[in-house]
Amino acid sequence: MPAEIGYDLAMPTFAVEQVRAARAFLGWTQVDLGKAAGLSTQTIRNFETSSFPLSPASLAAIRTAFHGAGVDFLKHGKRVGVTVRR
Repeated sequence: MPAEIGYDLAMPTFAVEQVRAARAFLGWTQVDLGKAAGLSTQTIRNFETSSFPLSPASLAAIRTAFHGAGVDFLKHGKRVGVTVRR
């Protein structure tokens, strides 16, 4: 049986794929995420295309925006996921 995936409060960052999945679950565009996080659409686009790494403050703003919308990022070893509270 696979190990349980859990929310890791110490998880310093999240994968681009998790951000895309979270946006898809919520039906958010990059513009929506930018507005929710207080970041420019270009910053979101550059992050999602791996054009440049985000600052710790921008990562925190994205996590806070998603958390406020009911999204949690999960990590257990090399496994990552996204959950949405409904």
